[in-house]
Amino acid sequence: MAVESAADRLEFLDVDEFGVTATYDGASTIQGIFDKDYIELLQGEVGIASTGPQMLCRSSDVSGVVQGKAVVVGGVSYTVKGIEPDGTGMTLLLLEAV
Repeated sequence: MAVESAADRLEFLDVDEFGVTATYDGASTIQGIFDKDYIELLQGEVGIASTGPQMLCRSSDVSGVVQGKAVVVGGVSYTVKGIEPDGTGMTLLLLEAV
């Protein structure tokens, strides 16, 4: 049994608080929390710095999302590179700027 309900999860993603609305595949909208933190990856002595755009959504809202499709957040186009459900009713979409 889940601790929170689908309505609780939706409240967490409220666009008046932390959430944003994104356009998926040019047609539908999804609600979530968008994040684009700076990350630095070290491989031996070589480092790679980048941003890691991602969007946390309710799993039920992104059940039809597939890798390779477009997501537009705040006027910026991204491609879905990964889909990571966490088992609690939330899914992390890993994005890459186009």
